[in-house]
Amino acid sequence: MSPVTATCSSLLPMLPRHEAAAPYANYVDAELVLVKRLDDVARELIPENSRPFLKMDTQGFERQVLSGAGSALDGLLGVQLEMSLVPLYENGMLYQEAVALLTGLGFTLTDVIPGFRDPNNRQLLQMDGIFFRLGLAHE
Repeated sequence: MSPVTATCSSLLPMLPRHEAAAPYANYVDAELVLVKRLDDVARELIPENSRPFLKMDTQGFERQVLSGAGSALDGLLGVQLEMSLVPLYENGMLYQEAVALLTGLGFTLTDVIPGFRDPNNRQLLQMDGIFFRLGLAHE
């Protein structure tokens, strides 16, 4: 059996718990990247009169993405994001905060998809949360 290899990246440093569960995802290099707020680019990316669904896979940076989404969140039908059950990234958001934040923005958690597990003990470390604006889902 060949060893697991993967390319992982995050704007936040990984914590020891994550490194222990995914030693193949250890630090390799740093890159300079341009980060833009969703609110600033939404008009050019999202067609008018559409009801977009936002899927985030930002490796611990979800809080910052949501913070930068601003009024772009108002037009979203739903959101899917990774939610950590244990701290995996420095200053990363845990699932309780994600649920509270999105609920406060008018979304309802409607489903979860199990994700990243610790291969040593099978503990679930991350899951995707599926959130919808239930009042808009049938419009």
